[in-house]
Amino acid sequence: MHNKSYKKAVVFAICLTMLMPLGSMVVSSTDESSSQADSSAAVKDTDSSVDSAADDTSSADASDAAATADESSDEAAEDSAADEKTTTTASKDDEVQPITDEEALAMCEKITENDKIALYLDEENERLCLYVKASGKYWWTSPINVEADQTIIDTVKGTAMKNAQRKQIASSAAIRVGDLRQEKRTESPAPVYSNKAKVKWVKNSDGVVATYNYVSDGVKLKIHYVLEDDNLYVYCDSDEIEEKNTSQVDGKVLTKIEFCPNFGAADSTATGYMIVPDGSGAVINYNNGKTEYADYNQQVFGRDYTAVPITAPRTTQQAYMPVLATVSGSSGLVCVASDGESNVYAHAQVCGQEKQAYNTCYFEFETRSSDSFFMSGDNSNKITVFEKNGIKTERFGVRYYPVDSDNGEDLNYADCAEVYRNYLINNKGLTAKAQANKSDLYVDLYGGVMKDTSILGIPFNLKTEITGFDQASDILDILKDGGVDNITVNYNDWTNDSIKNKISTEVSPSGKLGGSSAFDKLISKDDNMKIVPSMNNFKMDSGSWGYMTLTSTAIRVSNAYSRQSSYSPAFGVAEKGVSPALLTPNKYSNVFTEMLESYTDEKLTSIGFGDYSTKLVSDYSKKDPSSRSKTMNTIVDGYKSASEKISTVFADGANSYVLPYVTNVSNVPVYSSGFNVTDFDIPFYQMVIHGYVDYASTPINKSSNSDETFLLSLASGSQIHYDMTYADADTLQDTEYDDLYYSNYAGWTDLAANQYKKVSSILSGVSDYTITKYELSDDKNVLTTTYSKDGASDVVISVDKKNATATVGTEVYDLADCIEGGLTE
Repeated sequence: MHNKSYKKAVVFAICLTMLMPLGSMVVSSTDESSSQADSSAAVKDTDSSVDSAADDTSSADASDAAATADESSDEAAEDSAADEKTTTTASKDDEVQPITDEEALAMCEKITENDKIALYLDEENERLCLYVKASGKYWWTSPINVEADQTIIDTVKGTAMKNAQRKQIASSAAIRVGDLRQEKRTESPAPVYSNKAKVKWVKNSDGVVATYNYVSDGVKLKIHYVLEDDNLYVYCDSDEIEEKNTSQVDGKVLTKIEFCPNFGAADSTATGYMIVPDGSGAVINYNNGKTEYADYNQQVFGRDYTAVPITAPRTTQQAYMPVLATVSGSSGLVCVASDGESNVYAHAQVCGQEKQAYNTCYFEFETRSSDSFFMSGDNSNKITVFEKNGIKTERFGVRYYPVDSDNGEDLNYADCAEVYRNYLINNKGLTAKAQANKSDLYVDLYGGVMKDTSILGIPFNLKTEITGFDQASDILDILKDGGVDNITVNYNDWTNDSIKNKISTEVSPSGKLGGSSAFDKLISKDDNMKIVPSMNNFKMDSGSWGYMTLTSTAIRVSNAYSRQSSYSPAFGVAEKGVSPALLTPNKYSNVFTEMLESYTDEKLTSIGFGDYSTKLVSDYSKKDPSSRSKTMNTIVDGYKSASEKISTVFADGANSYVLPYVTNVSNVPVYSSGFNVTDFDIPFYQMVIHGYVDYASTPINKSSNSDETFLLSLASGSQIHYDMTYADADTLQDTEYDDLYYSNYAGWTDLAANQYKKVSSILSGVSDYTITKYELSDDKNVLTTTYSKDGASDVVISVDKKNATATVGTEVYDLADCIEGGLTE
């Protein structure tokens, strides 16, 4: 490295180290690793690397073993010397001096370039540079001054980063491995960085390929760095991953991969922010001081429901889009997980977290799933099982898009959203389906539910009407009389099978709700009322023809049936009893085909598939397994087929992979999960899809703060959404609908109508515009959104949450009649 001149000062120490007995070396190294592990979770991989050093020579060839031994000795001496330097007061002459971007570039070789960007490689320092020609911005895969950074990390001791931490930050890749030994059965607690691997670079006309040989862990893989027209494409094909020992007795398997975990990392002096895809979207400001909290870590597209947790999962918003961004001033880097996105986690951390000095965001791909279970009912005897056989996902890839503002001003959140929207347009086939001058009130109606009833002292579980077809018509008439011109209705549980929580694919309206004639009358009620009869076939209480629980239930990694537990609200533990079975994704194609045939036969023009648009699962059966990636592709094929046959394809929430095929999306969140490390929420999801897909907020009346939810919906360009039932809360009690206790229509129709009329007058004129700018006042009370369309003037809409007003140009709208509980504080 450019700062390795200090090595001469430790030659004597290196020699002594190499002459030490092997046992002394191991003890010394292990002690050092333990000390580092106590101070930082991020350097825990040192222990495992040292512990496995003795095994390396038996599995690797002689040259590899010799090289590994030399590297271990060299690194041990370097770490010891450098760590000592960081914990003592060194003179300025001894410190590594920082370098400039230009000086770092002088150490590089130009690999390839196009009209917009150039790619450089510094092989010795294991980093690449993406140089943007128009702006002159340098984007490095790892910080160029990590060795020189003297930011105080341990404020108690007044010390900077340790040497092992610096090496990890300088690494261009990292992996995690699963230990299959019976006494271990765990995943490495921290990533194993490429500074522990032998790295070989091979240049080609498109970029460069790096081979990472993790000798100690028996893993070897190739990562491709390809320069495309407007991005750097980094990927790894699973058929280029070698695992030397995947034995279920004593082997190791690759479980996770990280590409360039410090690409675009900003140091402690930088100003800027990161965008994470949590819920609506959230911003993490650089150096926000939240070092005592956990870093941001969230699985994109939600957890895998096949693995059933022992205790209730934490309640969070979902990450619906595999996109991250880091922005400083007028430049930013937008990161899109483009391959293997069904198995990716989004990460972000700020300076001071994990005992490191940088603000960075990155993706971590899961190559193998795992599951846990307990033997003999003993909660202390936990067994971890890893997915067997080869890696199912064909490719893992991230595209890094540099973006700069056109006018030199600070980059806006909407500029980053535009990058991801263009990715969906160019790579996934997203087209504009939003209608001009259109505004709808979205309503979820609930048909029937099973309820325990006693007749002559004998218990029965009977179908119970909650909102019959004629009752649904009455609710819509009330809304229409209140001034609601356009309504989109998502009608749930309207067939006998769906009421009984069986797989339901046939258009067969329940007689309990009024039968076919009443259903047909409701469906054709009004041209301005779009009724979407949805079927949610995600899980089933009992089997039916073609979907038996014995053969159609998804299998967990542990080889158990996946039963979707309910959890005690008080204690968060799984409740006893037989839980619904998770339908295997291998049956999804049948569900799509049967539903589409039935809907088209009955000439229905609207369709919805329930949880299929937001929940992603696996099946680990031996006969016909389905990875999350395969399940995602099955769902995409189903939605694509529906879009070709049905005019309205409705999504009750939407992961990004279904967006190109749906016309309407409800349940778009206006909040993030509120993780401690984040600073504030933004409507990033809405910025991506506005003007392309019609969408509505989460239900206003479901929110614990319905007033703020309404105002945030308005500020994010969302249509208004309500849950409504005809039956009152007493009827819903002790049923699956008991969480809809708030939904009786009588208490909400007036407010919903008032909110709709106000939102329609404000937003209908920009329904087919894109969001090109989003701003928040310092106190976060005034939210200003700019809408743009080719050939039209920009429209700027400001929502003042404190005073409950909306301003469009010079016109001010009073929102007092839309606020149930008064003005927000």
